[in-house]
Amino acid sequence: MEATSTGLGRADLEAFFRALPFVREYSIGIVSVAPGEVAIELPFDERFSGPSGQFPASIVGTAGDVAAVSSCLSMLPRGWAVATLDFTVKMTGAAKGDRLRARGRVLQAGRTNSVGAADIYIVADGAETLCGSVLATTRNFELR
Repeated sequence: MEATSTGLGRADLEAFFRALPFVREYSIGIVSVAPGEVAIELPFDERFSGPSGQFPASIVGTAGDVAAVSSCLSMLPRGWAVATLDFTVKMTGAAKGDRLRARGRVLQAGRTNSVGAADIYIVADGAETLCGSVLATTRNFELR
């Protein structure tokens, strides 16, 4: 999917992901992209685990932040980028499983700031269970 009149496409978001070292380090990948909606996955890695082989809240929050912020980016024109101003993570359950899947969506798309949200699921034995939720605010800026 290329950029459309409503925002950036998958190729643009993949390029944005490749430019972020922490996204590469955590092996975060894009599952799906639609205007205002982005789903990502983050595989379990013992190096970043919390107690008992679980994802810690910080990693659950990171997955949610990436999904929420990327959904906001998907609404911007080519040549623009985003940076997280703040985000809040709320854990709703244990995050023990094979990977995290976060589904982000835009709540408010603005020119200078946007707000996105994400629901984060733990995937274990092929089943998804909600384990957290994120609310994030972005600063939108034109690349120069």
